[in-house]
Amino acid sequence: MTLTQFKTEALEGLCTQEQLDLLDSIDTLRSQGISHYVSLPQIIVCGDQSSGKSSVLEAISGVSFPVKSSLCTRFPTELVLRKNSQVGVRVSIVPHQSRSDAEQHSLSSFCESLDDFNGLAELIENAKAAMGISTHGKAFSNDLLRVEVSGPDRPHLTIVDLPGLIHSETRQQSAADVQLVQDVVQSYMREPRSVILAVVSAKNDFANQIVLRLARDADPSGIRTLGVISKPDVLVPGSESEASFVSLAKNQEVE
Repeated sequence: MTLTQFKTEALEGLCTQEQLDLLDSIDTLRSQGISHYVSLPQIIVCGDQSSGKSSVLEAISGVSFPVKSSLCTRFPTELVLRKNSQVGVRVSIVPHQSRSDAEQHSLSSFCESLDDFNGLAELIENAKAAMGISTHGKAFSNDLLRVEVSGPDRPHLTIVDLPGLIHSETRQQSAADVQLVQDVVQSYMREPRSVILAVVSAKNDFANQIVLRLARDADPSGIRTLGVISKPDVLVPGSESEASFVSLAKNQEVE
């Protein structure tokens, strides 16, 4: 895991003590599972599988997770960045309310810390195992993995990375997985205080990517949705495809 250095006047201006206290209070409520009952402010990153969500998350947060190109996000991941004099990483699990009491107690007890970023990949693998995600087990989970990153140059920011939307089942992903992922994404989109970052890949016609339709269903007026076009370098200059995505960026195709 690597970190991009963040230190700008704009970010410093956002980090007033009142703002920091407010965000800390919201995160404390969220860590206790209050978001199951009350909508809390959050930024959610949504898109199809392999749409470039991880790159968007890295560009915004400055945090690069250890990922394999053949894998996708298997569960909602809440990335919490906090400004602190001490550098550290803390990983925990917030169990979904559908879990039994015993499962909720077991998953809630999972909490590990690191003094640096070496070993984060192993921590995430341990969390996956605790959720029951494995090659021969279930492929996705609606439990929440919470990764808290602190450091003197970190901005105060909380972003939720959601599993990539799947269009059809495969040998590794069943029809139930397709529906589970869509249900998870839609549940986050429906929250009235969720800011939706709808990631659309320029490698595929946006009409074939369902994230925009789901975002419109959840936020018909579009007041809390921001479209992000990823991988624009694949477009051929002067092509119809490029013109189509330029039109999309101008809000002429989907507002």
